[in-house]
Amino acid sequence: MMKKAFLFIIATFVLSMTGCSKKREGSPKVLVFSKTMGFKHASIPKGIEAIQKLGVENGFEVDTTKNASQFTDDNLKHYSAIVFLSTTGNVLDHYQEAAFERFIQSGGGFVGIHAATDTEYDWGWYTKLVGAQFQSHPAGTPNSDFVITDNSFIATKHFTDTIWNR
Repeated sequence: MMKKAFLFIIATFVLSMTGCSKKREGSPKVLVFSKTMGFKHASIPKGIEAIQKLGVENGFEVDTTKNASQFTDDNLKHYSAIVFLSTTGNVLDHYQEAAFERFIQSGGGFVGIHAATDTEYDWGWYTKLVGAQFQSHPAGTPNSDFVITDNSFIATKHFTDTIWNR
């Protein structure tokens, strides 16, 4: 009796895990969303280029949009993940928020880059997803000394001094 109960539990677990996995046909595809309703970061175009380059190098497709109307159940099902790239402010309406929640709850992936925490302050579910809310930047740009310990590394090979001030 105990063995049958154990096998039933294992079978139920395996079936529930396979039934919950989200797998779309074809190669992975991500949607990069960069709508801003507040501060617009100048780095967004370079961020899009970088993600597109990563896609080419790693075998995934990349679509980009600032258009929140893309957040529907029918459209989001085509993506493996959604990237919020420096989004700011209230960028989705309640219907779009609900579609995004369903996408995540059905196994879709999410990446929030930089100002993604400066987005959707009144949507508690989203705040829990990103784990924080942006409050402010410190005044000015602080300087700091960086000690270069290995100038053979690709990111530091152009430094001639052992200390770099920025």
